[in-house]
Amino acid sequence: MKKCLCLLLITLLMLFSATAVADHPFDGMLYYEDCTYYVGIDMQPGEYVLVSSSDYGGYFCVSTDANQEDIIFNGIFDTNSIITVERGEYVKLSRCVAVKSSDFYGEYTIKKTNYGTMLKVGYGYDLAPGTYRVKSDPSSDYDGYYCIYNSSRQDKIVSNDLFTGSTYVTVTQGQYLVLSRCCIVE
Repeated sequence: MKKCLCLLLITLLMLFSATAVADHPFDGMLYYEDCTYYVGIDMQPGEYVLVSSSDYGGYFCVSTDANQEDIIFNGIFDTNSIITVERGEYVKLSRCVAVKSSDFYGEYTIKKTNYGTMLKVGYGYDLAPGTYRVKSDPSSDYDGYYCIYNSSRQDKIVSNDLFTGSTYVTVTQGQYLVLSRCCIVE
């Protein structure tokens, strides 16, 4: 577990800009580690930033039942993801830590030049509204992929594209941009 926390701290220092990072990067913040939680009992409803704690990336599953037979949405991510969970749902976290969005954004932002991230669009968050050039990861054998959502429930795709090389993407206030095997060019 100690190795996992050290890896998480190193990952945070490399991937996020922070105003302060203590021995445990989420000291004083509400956070959840690998486990299955019942929202409203074990975990508060709301928006969370999920940060991978493994070289293999993280995984989450939001479902209506404890056995995850009725999945609402789930995902695998390299660096981070952002989810909103509601009372009565079950949340399984694997190889990641979930931090309340309000706590996370009080200390951190996610670097838009990282490969494999999910960015919150809005002034004061990860990415300002606008048009951005996105490039695929040259070290990957696969094409780059982006996806835009209007909410962190990740339920309705606004736009997406699988591309080689580079492309452009336009995002607006309140949207969420998922970058898989690609990053924003500065």
